[in-house]
Amino acid sequence: MLVQSWRYVSVLLVMALLVALLGPIQAKTAYAADEFDTLRLKWKELLAGGTSYSGTDPDIAAQVAEITAKAQANWDSMSKTPGTYLWSDLASPTASAQITSAYTRLKEMALAYATYTSTLYNSTALKDDIILGLDWMHQNRYNQSQAQYGNWWDWQIGAPLRLLEAVVLVYPELTAAQITNYMNAVEKFTPSVGSSTGANRLWMATVVGVRGVIVKNSAKVAAARNALSQVFDYVTSGDGYYQDGSFIQHNYYSYNGGYGSALLGDTANLIYLLSGSTWAVTDPDVSNVYKWVYDSYEPFIYQGALMDMTRGREISREAGQDHEKGARLIQFIVRLSSFAPAADAAAYKSMIKYWIQADTYRSFYVNSPLPIIVLAKSIVNDPAVTPRGELIANKPFNSMARAVHLRPGFGFAVSMSSSRIANYESINGENKKGWYTGEGMTYLYNGDLGHYSGDYWPTVNSYRLPGTTVDTMTRADSSGQGYRSSATLVGGAELEGLYGTAAMSLDGWSNNLWARKAWFMFDDEVVALGAGITDSGQTGNGWDGTPRKVETVIENRKLNASGGNTLLVNGSNKTATPSWSQSGVTWAHLAGSAPGSDIGYYFPGGAEVKGLRESRTGRWSSINVNGSTADTTNNFQQLWFDHGTNPTGEAYAYALLPGKSGAQTGSYAADPDIAVLENSTAAQAVYEKRLGVTGAVFWADGLKWIQKDGANLISSSQKSSVMLRETAGSLEVAVSDPTQLNTGTVSIEINRSAASLAAADPGVTVTQLSPTVKLEVNASGAKGRIFKAAFNLNGPAEVIVDNTSAQLTGVWTASSALPNYYGSDYLYNNSGTGADKVRWTPALAEAGRYTVYYRLPDGNAARATNAPFTVFHNGGSTQVRVNQQTVPGGSWLSLGSYEFQAGTSGYVELTDQANGNYVIADAVRFVKQE
Repeated sequence: MLVQSWRYVSVLLVMALLVALLGPIQAKTAYAADEFDTLRLKWKELLAGGTSYSGTDPDIAAQVAEITAKAQANWDSMSKTPGTYLWSDLASPTASAQITSAYTRLKEMALAYATYTSTLYNSTALKDDIILGLDWMHQNRYNQSQAQYGNWWDWQIGAPLRLLEAVVLVYPELTAAQITNYMNAVEKFTPSVGSSTGANRLWMATVVGVRGVIVKNSAKVAAARNALSQVFDYVTSGDGYYQDGSFIQHNYYSYNGGYGSALLGDTANLIYLLSGSTWAVTDPDVSNVYKWVYDSYEPFIYQGALMDMTRGREISREAGQDHEKGARLIQFIVRLSSFAPAADAAAYKSMIKYWIQADTYRSFYVNSPLPIIVLAKSIVNDPAVTPRGELIANKPFNSMARAVHLRPGFGFAVSMSSSRIANYESINGENKKGWYTGEGMTYLYNGDLGHYSGDYWPTVNSYRLPGTTVDTMTRADSSGQGYRSSATLVGGAELEGLYGTAAMSLDGWSNNLWARKAWFMFDDEVVALGAGITDSGQTGNGWDGTPRKVETVIENRKLNASGGNTLLVNGSNKTATPSWSQSGVTWAHLAGSAPGSDIGYYFPGGAEVKGLRESRTGRWSSINVNGSTADTTNNFQQLWFDHGTNPTGEAYAYALLPGKSGAQTGSYAADPDIAVLENSTAAQAVYEKRLGVTGAVFWADGLKWIQKDGANLISSSQKSSVMLRETAGSLEVAVSDPTQLNTGTVSIEINRSAASLAAADPGVTVTQLSPTVKLEVNASGAKGRIFKAAFNLNGPAEVIVDNTSAQLTGVWTASSALPNYYGSDYLYNNSGTGADKVRWTPALAEAGRYTVYYRLPDGNAARATNAPFTVFHNGGSTQVRVNQQTVPGGSWLSLGSYEFQAGTSGYVELTDQANGNYVIADAVRFVKQE
């Protein structure tokens, strides 16, 4: 016995000496690092930030402290001798969400262990308990022998994503057997990406790809990469991205700010992970990812806040209010900016710098991942990056029944539903009172940046959301969720990217409410019209204890902490009167809670308006099963029209005047800039006098004229949304089919005479210029797309063909990174062999000699100095080389004068066969010589 003991001690001494000389003995067999290890370490750095950041930076230090505190709390509450659970609040063996939650906590602990400035960095005790937890979860909750229960998402996406992150973070500390066990479990539940769509597809691709990196399986990594190609493609139905910028998940819900945001982030991370490797993404459609930022995300971020109308049921999550989710989305764009093409990266950085600096409600750096903080600070602190400034635009998203209107000092948005897009989503006990959020709810963003944060959703009266027309019947939690009405005419049009219309045919859920609703968005006002408001069968009392009726909600604005915002009605102070009703109201004004947040209201012809100011207390748990049960309180000012019980053919009209003072609102009401031309069930139309812009919605097929000043102005033969602008020398028109059902044409006539057609989108046929302008729009298969045409009212014939109307060969990417382009953007392509082309084909009304011009946006040193433009004319063809590096741009550069036949036989063509890095394509202009 003594000899055996001495031998044992000797062995221990030898081992101790070896450890001292060679370092700790690893649990795994030594191996030569390969490409898989490089990718695994790259993913780890993406999670934990590596070791190159400064721990003394206050924002980084705060985030490290947050990571450490979260890990410590998880560690403290974790059972170190687990029996039937790891955490007492996650003890259920039948709740699948608790599997995801447990792996999330273990991942958070692993993150602190891997964060080199954390006090828990490389803590042996923490590491041991992380591995204890991973082993326990494998033995008891998530293994290859386990039968799936509960929500499939937890098994195939939620749990494996967090498990894989935890494994990557503590990988050197795990044995080969442990890694094999954990990865076998992931393989069982997510062996492939399968037929998943949208964000779910990207999440599953990440699971398959990261697992492939860990187990060193090239086929799995390649499968993950290949699965991205389907995500890159635009769709025309179901889940995914649409050409107009819409993103839909679960077939019927607007989700740019929810699933779509997550998809963008995981797409960026996976492309970043695989870049420079054997499995790098080479699909040319990856260029669509860079377009998404401009089309699907930029319009929805208002000074750092992500608009709630695109976030679905996520609006009911306490920890994910609009500024938190906005920061999350900006984080993804920060990551994209690190590897996007140069022009896009520059544009993204300009956006990022503006958003971070403009968000004075919440610091972007709070809870941002360490690598993102480092990247974002490098952008904000770079003097070469100019903040973008406010985005000024009008953008309809007809594929998901949304519209956004962005002007200096405010942003307006409207959320609609139809036979194609559901009213709201409420599943898994979330968004239980989202009843009317998709039935014409309007949002107004201004200087009060925290309006929709600060516990807005659990405290606002869910029966009275601004913009909606509702039956006041009592609703049960989640009632009517997923409802798609019989209404098909839902959508709108925009003109010049600045002005727009939106329309919604309302068909209420579980009642007989019916109405025509439209919004007309101009410069400093938004006009709302309602017509044909009809309901029947209303009996008993409604939600407020009074007889059931129909209301249209003008406003339901969150007030300041004291609830003392001044309210003026026709100049009289109503602040101290909580509840009131008044007829003959022509204007009202509500003082804002912050500079730049006053709101004026104008009522054409006067109206009877009701008002209520109240303090409201609610709980997040009332709208989300996982929400806090603590009370929270906000003050609100409500304004509405009471249409009475069982109304027939009721109507309303009002204009929102964001940013106007009380005096300015009173002056506007005395001399308004707008005139309501018609508000009926046949058509609704508004004219903005200073702009010369008319918006119209035609609700029925059959010839219908809109009149102005007693004379015909514009007509349509089919259901349509139309915008018209007339200036001294030009006429512009925009047309869409908001029903998305027209398989033929929309016939438009304008009671004006034009000298010539200046430009027309493909699908627009001009049949007459005088004595009236007539055009036909081919709406078949257009899916709500907007068609535009422009006319010269006098002077020489001129036609402008923008890049948006040009014929493209190859992959050309839209950008607005550098200024002085024509229209909404320009195109660029890498210099190449000449195979990629842009062709501008004008529709010339008459033959003759035309001077041809090319619009030259601002250039830079990366662009070509010899871009080859070829003009195809009567005499053959002539090539002109253009230096595209010129700064400043903004001029029309002559390509010469040539003879052209009438029609479309002549054109201008640009190829990518040039020097420099990039060739750019903007607009081409044809001016007839006298």
